Amino acid sequence: MEDVDNSKDIETRKVQKLGSSSLFIVLPKKWINRWSIKPGDKILIEVSDDGSLKLLAEKTRLLSNRKSIQIDVDLFKQPIPGIIPCLYSLGYDEIVFISKKSIIQKDIEDIITVTKQMVGAEVTEASENKIKVECLLDAEKVGVESLLRRMLNIISKKIDDIVSYASSEERKNNGISTEDLRKVYLMLLRHTMGSRYNMTKNMSRNFLVVENATLLLNVSKIIDEIFTLVTSSKLSEVELSMVSSVMQRINDLLDEVVMTILFPSIKRVSNGLGLISQIKNTISSISSLQNSALLVYIQVLISNLEMALDNSSCTLFLEDMPWIERNFNSIK
Repeated sequence: MEDVDNSKDIETRKVQKLGSSSLFIVLPKKWINRWSIKPGDKILIEVSDDGSLKLLAEKTRLLSNRKSIQIDVDLFKQPIPGIIPCLYSLGYDEIVFISKKSIIQKDIEDIITVTKQMVGAEVTEASENKIKVECLLDAEKVGVESLLRRMLNIISKKIDDIVSYASSEERKNNGISTEDLRKVYLMLLRHTMGSRYNMTKNMSRNFLVVENATLLLNVSKIIDEIFTLVTSSKLSEVELSMVSSVMQRINDLLDEVVMTILFPSIKRVSNGLGLISQIKNTISSISSLQNSALLVYIQVLISNLEMALDNSSCTLFLEDMPWIERNFNSIK
């Protein structure tokens, strides 16, 4: 356990019993004082396969682990606004741009505009030679499950719009936008890529989450194109019925994709594969749509969701399933 001078203190603690079945150890007083641990504080626990146990006080981020970066604009020689989402995603709390020359007003305005698109970020200083962006969002407090569900809900509402139009039902004013989805997406990246705690057990899962979040962003754009085509084309009642049926199944497929990565399940994967097969059979049965732009967009949409389901399926092998036996011993 790291101390103030970066040396390691190794102490021995005897495991004690509490009640009929619970075991506990007393936390080192030096560590408690160093991080001002109080009753009710959260402690993150990382369990490693080598038998070690790592404890991290959640408040360490606020007390000693603030991530800052300073960029010399004169040497960087690239547009500043475009890199802010990247630095936000990588978990930086303070982003400072400095220049010996005067930073042009247009760059300052663009930085302010870009920053407003990220939850918890704001420009706190803007002068001729320095711009400071602070990210006040503690991404660790917003879970991956919550963020993925938000992305799912936003996309599902877009699909509902298409279904309502195809079914001649009144559209609801959902008040959603692509900007809303991108904000959630960047929060998700900040949570998974910019984590302070580096829990090795979650690294593979987080990679799959980021992959699928990116695919969901693409799916949302494709759905927008499908909505434009459906509302601007003169489709027959049979074609509108097909569109309604397909989009409802796509909504169900989206649910399986997101829920599988959060709660790995063979049944969900199987359901997802079944839905993909049903959708493909439905669109192939409408001859009038063959080679149309609408069909192409739906096929691209299904292809993206197939890749997302494949990614989600990988999480099955990150869990301890009864049908898995692992052996990491090297061959001699």
